[in-house]
Amino acid sequence: MSSEPPIKPHADRETLPRKGMPGARAKAGSLRLPAWMRSPSLHEWVRTLGIIIAASWGIYTFVWKEIYVPSQAPASISLEISLTPIAGDGTSDSSPASLQRELKVSATNASNRRLYLLSSFWELFPIRRQVLNRTSFPERAKGPFDALHVERGAELQPYPTEAAGKLFVDDHINPGETIHRSVIVSLPPGAYAAQVDVLVPVLTREPPRGNGLLGGRVLEWGYDKNDVVIPLLCLEGDPSNCLRLDDPEKQDRLMDRKLKAFDSNYFLNEQSVQVGLSGGS
Repeated sequence: MSSEPPIKPHADRETLPRKGMPGARAKAGSLRLPAWMRSPSLHEWVRTLGIIIAASWGIYTFVWKEIYVPSQAPASISLEISLTPIAGDGTSDSSPASLQRELKVSATNASNRRLYLLSSFWELFPIRRQVLNRTSFPERAKGPFDALHVERGAELQPYPTEAAGKLFVDDHINPGETIHRSVIVSLPPGAYAAQVDVLVPVLTREPPRGNGLLGGRVLEWGYDKNDVVIPLLCLEGDPSNCLRLDDPEKQDRLMDRKLKAFDSNYFLNEQSVQVGLSGGS
């Protein structure tokens, strides 16, 4: 007899274990994305959408947020006005208290953008105090009231304008910057207080070169025949050549219309303060 083992039929052969990790798919290349996800058109749309999103974010950040929104925010200038005594009038040590005062005006740009200043103006007039019978207060307080308040035992009477002039020579203020003006003024004997009025026209856009903003003229200030402050439109370098109207309301409307047509955010900063004169009569 032969010692060789019998050959098993083909169907009876043992099946060898499958190579690889348990649970692995039979073919590694069988995981494929759907055809529409592999489409070049889809890839092009995704890339275009990414560009649109990035551009929108850039417009929002650098145009809307950094340029447009600040340009629409209201401009703001903070004014501070003070009158302080000076050491003396220089005549003698025994002279009475001097009524010379140092007028200080400061303007601070409280906004987040540069502001442009047109010609600014200040005026000062003294106020005297006359003692009155206190029982006359009800009659005097019927109104209408004017710029001066009513006191029970005294009456405040303004003098004519004592001093006036251009305020700032600066043509712009940067964000957070403060500019100053200081001038010595003399007040008449008997002044009890003083009132200071300040006018500061402000633009949020830089005026065009060549003074083309107001028809080739520049803004200045002066008094009409009734001693009322009015704006003047003058040729630069020739203060005698000015458009001077004696109707303050008409002149104001003319200036406002032209300036607001150039800059809708234009505003005229007006401030008035009354200051007691310590050391005065």
